[in-house]
Amino acid sequence: MREVAREAGLSMGSLRYFFDSQDGLLLFAMQEVMRRVRVRFDAGAAARDAAIRRGKTFDVVIGMLEQVMPFDDERLIEAQVWQAFAPRALIDPQMRAMRRQADDEVRELCRQCVFGLQAVGLMDPGRAVAGETERLWALVDGLTLHMLTEHTSRRTARQALRRHVTELGRA
Repeated sequence: MREVAREAGLSMGSLRYFFDSQDGLLLFAMQEVMRRVRVRFDAGAAARDAAIRRGKTFDVVIGMLEQVMPFDDERLIEAQVWQAFAPRALIDPQMRAMRRQADDEVRELCRQCVFGLQAVGLMDPGRAVAGETERLWALVDGLTLHMLTEHTSRRTARQALRRHVTELGRA
């Protein structure tokens, strides 16, 4: 709390006016992360539609997935908030519900990506949407965690993501 107050240029008393506890601050931060991701998606909808019309569906899918992964400083901060939030969600019911919502949204994003590839005939017909959704979700979460812990570089993670999405289209 002291570090947040210092960075915001506020006194502890001012910060406590808005957040009665560290948990309150963390809940707000997670809500803000979720809001920011939604705003990014909404802002890119027209460009994604145009790219799909130009036959760039794989690029669109990869770009959508990259929006929830720490490939730049803004998304790195968001992933750090998510990571700080995760352990608290194990013991706090309100945080658990928000964590589940955030996870469900990423999982739904993965489902939409897989379903979208299937819908336009770019996915190997032998692959099931449900199973591929789970694999893609695990890959996105795993790469995010590895990037946060600096076990995987942004470049390597981007290559792994691109390779996986491209391989969905192969028999």
